[in-house]
Amino acid sequence: FFLGPTVDEVFWRTQIRDSFSWVAGKHTVKFGGEWMHSDNAQVFRGFFEGRSIFDSVPGFLRYASPAAAGGFGPTTGECLDAAGALKGWVTWGAPFNETCPAGSSVGGPLILYLQGAGLQGPATDAAGFSDIANEDYSLFVQDKWQINSRFTFNYGLRWEAQIMPDPVVPPAKTAYGAFLNNPLFPSDGTLPSPKKEFQPRVGFAWDVAGNGKSVVRANWGIYYGHQNMLSQVGSITTNGVQQQTIFTNSSLASLGFTPTPNAYPGLINPTPVAPGTFPSGTGVRVFDRNYNNPRIYTTSVGFEQELAPDWAVYMDFTHSKGVYLTHFYNANNGFYDSRTGNFVPANTFAPQLGEVMVTSALGKSLYQGFTIGVRKRMSKRFQLEGNYVYSRDRDNDSNERDPFTDRRINPMRPDLDYGYSDRDEPHKFNFFTYADLPWGITANVRMQAHSAQPTTPLGATQRNTARKDNQYFSFDWRASRPIKFGDRYQLVPTVEMFNTFNNKNNVNPLASPALFNFDGFLRQGVGDPRQAQLSVKFLF
Repeated sequence: FFLGPTVDEVFWRTQIRDSFSWVAGKHTVKFGGEWMHSDNAQVFRGFFEGRSIFDSVPGFLRYASPAAAGGFGPTTGECLDAAGALKGWVTWGAPFNETCPAGSSVGGPLILYLQGAGLQGPATDAAGFSDIANEDYSLFVQDKWQINSRFTFNYGLRWEAQIMPDPVVPPAKTAYGAFLNNPLFPSDGTLPSPKKEFQPRVGFAWDVAGNGKSVVRANWGIYYGHQNMLSQVGSITTNGVQQQTIFTNSSLASLGFTPTPNAYPGLINPTPVAPGTFPSGTGVRVFDRNYNNPRIYTTSVGFEQELAPDWAVYMDFTHSKGVYLTHFYNANNGFYDSRTGNFVPANTFAPQLGEVMVTSALGKSLYQGFTIGVRKRMSKRFQLEGNYVYSRDRDNDSNERDPFTDRRINPMRPDLDYGYSDRDEPHKFNFFTYADLPWGITANVRMQAHSAQPTTPLGATQRNTARKDNQYFSFDWRASRPIKFGDRYQLVPTVEMFNTFNNKNNVNPLASPALFNFDGFLRQGVGDPRQAQLSVKFLF
């Protein structure tokens, strides 16, 4: 992805916490608190060398070729009609100045180019340097109330606050400073610090018959997430003063709205500007003025019944609703303003600003899952457990870790983004067993299976309407035979096999894979094949 080769980073963490317990009659009360200081000093060179995404291999080869008429060189253009069909190739830049036929326009092959740069030229380490700190505070109190021998009631309250860093450059002096008084601009230039994260929680356990064989458990609570420092640092450094983001693609550049791409793999060299001024199309990153940390409401109800000594069946239902989930979007692509209920059209902040990437709290989710399983505790030389889960996982944005991608289907139709989560796996099955076999052999078997996850087909008008070819099944096993030498030494030969039936277990479909992501899940193609492993361990 043409990312810089290194990130110089030093991370310091200081943490103080303590808790106290008080037992009085039927109550066990616990309370405490914590302070955590996190400091991250780094030089992030992420896009100093540019990030380019092309729509096809032929398009890339044409783009990387020497400039020539007929669609070669960095000003290559794909002529696409209204339906997206390719109608031909042109070289739209000087000296060729070719144009697409009537009824078509330039749509590729370069569909995204991002480059980190300074105001006076290509980026230096100073442009990517940051030293930011977070202060995290928390207090809690809880009580375990043993009402009687059959009923236990738990309740408590937790409070947290995350104090984010202040901007290094005053917002009024940044590239977006001129828009701070514009009510349509989504940010005030600061990183809002969530300070009112109150989290009540309750739960109970009930021995239904009083004989320890039937138990009902239930709990409800509110939980808050934590904003990572990668998302924070972009809004500290990419402000147009310390660093700007240069954005372009074939379509917008052919219309003169964004810079002309350079010959591959060269960088765009921004024109130096006078102090206090900014180049047109400066890319910036900001936090939404109404940002909140993710909040999750979770309810769980479960029942466990003993069937026979050491055997039990269990089932539970989980309902989890998420609000204020982190959601990244480019405000200059247009957006729905949740404060006013109005839509802000694309390029509202152009030409002064190019990409305006906003860290917002507009995400939402809903998970509902039902689990049924059977469990045998270790006795008579073996134990096992198996369970089946049916669940549905929905959200309007499954991306909370990639702050560089706007994944909306249609900025003017946020309802089209709500659908099955990228993680949705309706059916899941898990099984394992451990056994002490004759002749001193110990063995275990593990099986895992889940159904395919959603994907958004190319050209789709709604998110995650199809399924990937990544259903999963794996049968793994292990056997070992300890050989003892006296009381102090053991030699343990072991044989293991993974994916015994050699299922393909695609990690991601090879048809329409994601062009790029930055959340750490970059692997594609088939999963691990059948593998066997022999080992010998010496214990002493």
